[in-house]
Amino acid sequence: MSRLIAILAGLLLIVVAAIVVVPMLIPMETYKTKVAELVKAQTGRDLRIDGDIGLSLFPNIAISIGDVGFSNPKWARDAEMASMKEMRAALKLVPLFSGNVEIDSFVLVDPIIHLEIRKDGTPNWQFESAGAAAPAAPETPSQGGPAVSDFRLGEVSIQNGSATYRNAQSGANYAMESVNIDLAMPGLDDPFVANGSLVWNGDKIDIGLEAARPRAFTEGGETPVTLAVSAPKLNTSYEGTLKLIDGLAFSGAVDLDVSSVRDLAAWTGNAMPAGEGFGPLAISGKASGTDNLYRFSGAKIAFDGMNATGDLSVGTGGARPNIKGELTVDRIDVNAYLADGGESSGTGGDGGASGDEGWSTAPIDLSGLKAADADFTFSAGEILFQKLKIGESALKLKLANGVLNANLAKLALYEGQGSGALTVNGAGTTPQVKANFALAGLSAAPFLTDAADFKRLEGKTAIDIAVTAAGRSERDMISALNGNGSVKFTNGKIKGINLAQLTRTVLSAATTGWQSGGTQDTDFSELGGTFTIVNGILKNDDLTLLSPLIRVTGAGTADMPQKTLNYRVEPKLAATLEGQGGSSEAKGIEVPILITGSWSNPRFAPDLKSMIQNRENIKQTIDSIKEDKGKSLLKGLMGAPAADTGTTTEPEGDGATGGETAEEPKPKPEDALKKLFGR
Repeated sequence: MSRLIAILAGLLLIVVAAIVVVPMLIPMETYKTKVAELVKAQTGRDLRIDGDIGLSLFPNIAISIGDVGFSNPKWARDAEMASMKEMRAALKLVPLFSGNVEIDSFVLVDPIIHLEIRKDGTPNWQFESAGAAAPAAPETPSQGGPAVSDFRLGEVSIQNGSATYRNAQSGANYAMESVNIDLAMPGLDDPFVANGSLVWNGDKIDIGLEAARPRAFTEGGETPVTLAVSAPKLNTSYEGTLKLIDGLAFSGAVDLDVSSVRDLAAWTGNAMPAGEGFGPLAISGKASGTDNLYRFSGAKIAFDGMNATGDLSVGTGGARPNIKGELTVDRIDVNAYLADGGESSGTGGDGGASGDEGWSTAPIDLSGLKAADADFTFSAGEILFQKLKIGESALKLKLANGVLNANLAKLALYEGQGSGALTVNGAGTTPQVKANFALAGLSAAPFLTDAADFKRLEGKTAIDIAVTAAGRSERDMISALNGNGSVKFTNGKIKGINLAQLTRTVLSAATTGWQSGGTQDTDFSELGGTFTIVNGILKNDDLTLLSPLIRVTGAGTADMPQKTLNYRVEPKLAATLEGQGGSSEAKGIEVPILITGSWSNPRFAPDLKSMIQNRENIKQTIDSIKEDKGKSLLKGLMGAPAADTGTTTEPEGDGATGGETAEEPKPKPEDALKKLFGR
C-alpha cells in the first residue's frame, strides 16, 4: 500500500512539474505568432504584441501580456482600435473542479480604445472576415459537465484607461480619459461593488455602484441597487431595485441636481440654441422605468426658478423625448425660453420717446420647441410672457413637432378674468403665432402698458381678440398681424387730453377773458368699439365715448409697424348729464379733432375746416339749446359763468374750471361762435 501511495505521489509530482515547467520550455515567440495568426484569421486585423508574454498554470492559471495593439480598418482615423501597456489575468485553478469560477485578478494598465462609425454607417468593430459559425445552442441545457455554481472577483481593475467615440453620420464626438475603476464581488450572493472615476470633456465624474445580490441578474430577477454619480455639471443618486434580463427595469427613489441644463447639454455634445433658459434643474421623487419609458410620481421639480409638484413621464423611444405630466407650478416664465429673454428692443419701459423706436429686427428663434414633444396639464400661480403678467391660471399644453398649443381654461389677468388659446408654430423656417382671447374686468392702465407700452388709458376693460401673425423677427410679426376684435372700457379716463376743454378752447378762441384750466385728462363712463387688423394696420369705424356733458365718436387707423395714429374723433358738448348707457346722439356742439403722430407723443388738433363747413349746424344747435332754456348749461359747457354772480363755474365730469370773475366782461356764447366763424 505504501508503495502504491508513493507511486501516486510521484505521478502527481510529475504532473505538477509538467504544468509549471513545460510552459517555460516553449519559446514565447511561438505564443505570439500563433495568437496573432488566430486573430488575423478570425477578424482580418493585425494583433501586435511587442512586450513579453508570461504564462503559468499552477497554482493559478495566469497570463500577462505587455504592449499589445489591435489594428483598425484602413478607413479609420486611428491606426489601432485598441491598445494597452499591460494586461494581467489570473484564474484560480482548484475551484474549477467544483464548478466555481474565481478570478483572482484581472488588470488592464493604460488601455486605449477608439470606437468609430464612418458616414455609410459601418462601425470599426465590424470585422472584414469571420471564423466558422458557432454551432447552434442546444434547446435544453447540456448535462455533460458541471454547471458554474459560483463566480467570484478578486482584484479587477482598469488603470488609467481612455476611450474615444466618433460618429461621422451624426457628428457625435466623445472622449473619456483617466478611467480608473475597481470591481469587487466575493460571490454571486454577496454585494457587487464598483467604484471609480473618469474624465469626460474635461470634467471628472465619480461613480459608485452596489448591487446587493448579483445572482438575481443571471436568473432574471431583481436586486436592490444603489448608484451615485457626481460631476461638476451633474449629481444624481438612485436607491431602489434593478432588473437586467428581458429589458432594463427599475423602481426606486431618485435625486437629480443639475447646475445648468444648457451647460449639461453642451457638455454632452448637444449644444442648445442661444437664450437665457434651461438653467438649474432639480428633481426628486419615486422613479420607475422599463426600456424607453421613465416615470416620476410624486415628483418635486425645480427648474429655472420655477417650482412644481406632480407626476411626470419621459419616453425616449422616438425621434425626440416625449414628456407627459400633470403639474402644479408656482410660476411659468416663458421669457426664459425666448431668444431675447422676453425683452423687446422696440419698446421703451417708460412710455416716453423710446416707445416709438422700431420693433426689433433680431431673428426670433423657436428651435427650442423642436427639442422635445410634450403633453402637460398645468395649474400655475403666475405666467410671465414678455411684459405680460398673468395670474392664477389653468392650462393644457401640447407640444409636437415644434408646434406649441396652449389652451388656457382659466386666466387671471390684471384684476380681471378670461380664457383663450395660443398656438406658437416653430416647425418651419418662419415662426407663426395664433391667439384667441376673451377677457373681462381687466385694469386697463397696467395691462396696456405691459402689452403695448401704451399708458394713456385707464379704466376697466373687456376685450375679445383673434389674431394671427408670421415672421422671422418682431418687426415682421407686427407687419404681418391680422385679425379682429372688440374692446370696451368703463369708468376711466384718457390721459393727456381733455376733450371737453379742448372743445371749449376752440369755441372760445376768438374771445378774451376766458381761462382754461383743470386736468389734461378726459373722464368717461364708457368707451369702446370694434376693430380689424390687416398687415399690422388696425382700423376702427365705430368708436363711441359716453360721458356726462360730452359725447365722442371716432374712426381711423393705428399703424402698428410704424407706431403712429391717424384718427378723427368728434367730441360733442352735449346738453345732457346722462353718462354710461346714454345715447351718443344727444344734442350738442360737435368739434371734430384730428389725432395724429406717434403713440407716445400724439398731436391733437381741431378740424377747423370741417367746423367752418358745418357752422350753420352749430348755430342751429345753439339756437335749439337756447329755445330749450339751456343757456346756462351751454355757458357751463363753454367755461363761462352760469349766472352773473361773480363766481367761477366748474362743469361736472370734465375736470375743467372757468377762470373769469364778476369784474371781467361776460361775452355771450353765441357771440363767440359768430366771431369764430366770421358771422
